[in-house]
Amino acid sequence: MTKDEIAVYLSDHPDFFNDYPDLLGKIKSIDDQDIPIRQSNTLSLSGRLIKRVNEDKEKLKSQLEWFVEVSRANEEIHQHLFEIERLILKSTQLDQMVKQLGEAITLRFKIPYILLYLVDDADHYMEHKLEERFSKRLDGLLNFVDQVTINTWFNGKLKPVLNSDIKTPSKVFDKTWDMKNIQSECIVPIINRGDVCGAIVLGATKPRHFHNGLRTEYLERMADRLAIAIDNILLIDRLQLERSNVSHDNRISA
Repeated sequence: MTKDEIAVYLSDHPDFFNDYPDLLGKIKSIDDQDIPIRQSNTLSLSGRLIKRVNEDKEKLKSQLEWFVEVSRANEEIHQHLFEIERLILKSTQLDQMVKQLGEAITLRFKIPYILLYLVDDADHYMEHKLEERFSKRLDGLLNFVDQVTINTWFNGKLKPVLNSDIKTPSKVFDKTWDMKNIQSECIVPIINRGDVCGAIVLGATKPRHFHNGLRTEYLERMADRLAIAIDNILLIDRLQLERSNVSHDNRISA
């Protein structure tokens, strides 16, 4: 077969390289000036095919580079979250955990504003007890909310809520945060035994930094680890309080 006959065959069978993809790798890249031009300045059929193949190879190369870049970004996110989870799970004091969580998220993900909400009973028992122990050390980082209110944030669902452009007063950032110029927010539920027991709130100064369609699996995983850590810390705190009370009662009895 002549070159033109081969070119005609390939033109009539555009799926040829789908059946023999390994042949694409053997085709030598050709610069534009090397592509044969007819006297009419029109590319020959073979020239057009070669140019098409070269363009397809460039597209495949670009796609491969994009996949590699995405893979690297995901690996970096995974490593950051691993470090944050390690900090969370080894914490034994609530104030220590909250402080380290805020610093780590700001440092590793460049998110400037973080709040942690915990569900408290109507009598605010947890809030009063923690204020007695930690005083101002949690000021501005930890907030308390009742069960009914926090359930309205998630509309009965156990998935993160993303607000891409805050135009009305935020449900989670009160008036003291107005001057921070928060433009978008992400509210991630902290779930314990099937119920929402708190929330991680992230705020960004850029609109659409958080937006619908954004993948939140990593944040949900972090919230799961946070639920375990909070449960463990509060359990330790209750045990220490009980031991202290028993010791106090024994001294009185003596």
